[in-house]
Amino acid sequence: MLLNRLFLASMLLGLASCSPRTSPTEPAPDRIIQVSVINALMIGRYDGVATIGAMLREGDFGLGTLDHLDGELIILDGRAYQVRGDGVVAEVGPEATTPFAVVTAFDEDGAFACPRVSSLTELEARLDGALPQANAFVAVRIDGRLDSATLRSVHRQEPPYRPLAAVAESQSVWSREGVSGTLLGIRSPAWVRGLTVPGYHWHFLSDDRKIGGHVLDCRPAEGRVRYDLVHDWEIKLPDSQDFDRADLTPDLSRELKRVESSRGPAPGADRP
Repeated sequence: MLLNRLFLASMLLGLASCSPRTSPTEPAPDRIIQVSVINALMIGRYDGVATIGAMLREGDFGLGTLDHLDGELIILDGRAYQVRGDGVVAEVGPEATTPFAVVTAFDEDGAFACPRVSSLTELEARLDGALPQANAFVAVRIDGRLDSATLRSVHRQEPPYRPLAAVAESQSVWSREGVSGTLLGIRSPAWVRGLTVPGYHWHFLSDDRKIGGHVLDCRPAEGRVRYDLVHDWEIKLPDSQDFDRADLTPDLSRELKRVESSRGPAPGADRP
C-alpha cells in the first residue's frame, strides 16, 4: 500500500503527504518519487533495488544511475536512457534496475524564455531569481540549443565497490558545441542534505539521443524553460540487510559537492 511506504516528511519532519493516486496506473502529479538516499550511493551502495519499469510507472521525467553505477540515467518523455562511461547513449529496458533515481510526472506550472548565460552557475542563479520557492522541489526542463556543454559519466563498477568520490576521480568527461536537446534538472531544498542532492542536479540528452550525461557546465544559446513545482516527496528505501546495516549518518556534503562538479583528474580521461 502506498501509504505504508516511507514518507520522508512524516519520518523526519513531522509532516505527512497523502495525495491520492488518480488511478492505479497513472502517476500522481506534483510528487517526487525517489529510490534510496544519496548517502547510500556516496558510500558505494550501487546494486540496483528498483526496476526501470517501476520508475516509469511513477513518472515520465527524472534522473539517476543504473545497477553497478553503470553510467547516467535519464528519464524523458516516459522513456529511459543510459549514458555509459564511454559516452554512448542507449535506451534502457524495463527490466534494468537502479540503485538511486528521482522521478516525477512532469506537470508544467509555468514557462519562460531561457536566459542566454555564460555558465551553468549563472543559469542556476537566474533560475533561482525566477523560482524563489526555496523549500519546494522544482523539476526544470529546458528545451533548446547550447553553445557548449561539458558532460560526464562513469563506467560500470564491480564489487568490492569504492565510494562515489573515488569513482569520480576516473570519470569520463567530454565537451560538445552547438548541440540541441533537453536539460533535465531537479532542484531540491537545502535541508535535504544526506538524503538527496541539495540544489540543482542536471542531466542532458540531445534531440537525436546520441549525446548525453551529467552536466558539469553549459552555455545556453536559446530555448524554453518549463518548470513543475513539487511539494510531495516520497522515498522508497531498499529492503536489504546491506542497506539496513549501512552507516548513513556521516556528513558527506563536501564529497558530494566535489562529485557533482568535478571535471575529472586530467584531460587524458576525456572521451575523444
